[in-house]
Amino acid sequence: AVELSEAGIQFRKSHNDSIHGVDFANAILSMPLFKLHGSTETILLNLMVFEWLHPDAKRDVRSYISFLDDIIESEEDVALLRSKGIFENLSGSDKKVVEIFNTLTKLSRVPIRGSSLGYVQWKVNAHCKKRWNKRRASFVKTYLSNPWVFISLVAAIILLIATLLQTVYTI
Repeated sequence: AVELSEAGIQFRKSHNDSIHGVDFANAILSMPLFKLHGSTETILLNLMVFEWLHPDAKRDVRSYISFLDDIIESEEDVALLRSKGIFENLSGSDKKVVEIFNTLTKLSRVPIRGSSLGYVQWKVNAHCKKRWNKRRASFVKTYLSNPWVFISLVAAIILLIATLLQTVYTI
């Protein structure tokens, strides 16, 4: 989520509370509110087992869990999603959330190709692969991650402009 945010993707809470409420348009990834509480892991495991054992059942829950696991890699990702109102953590720390998703996807990693989430993921990846967005992400990670680096960048730009103005004035 942090990497996507650095690439210019904004996160918004979807008005739809369904798993199918995930959408990506105009560099905005809309997702429904996901509430994680003490029994969420058990409920999700039961739903995943149901999908696994019933051949006629769709893979919606497993696809959604895989999609969320692709977005949530660290505690910072969970914190970002919480700040945007997409994630509600009632179970404890953000580290526990990352561990829960890693456990869930170890049990059932399913390719989400062919589903609506697969199309959303394809659009997000296409956005991130654009040259301008790659450069923007690199700039944000390099120069805006630390305030001292940003201050040094601003000082260097001011010195460069002052040097150019002095040269023009001298000529």
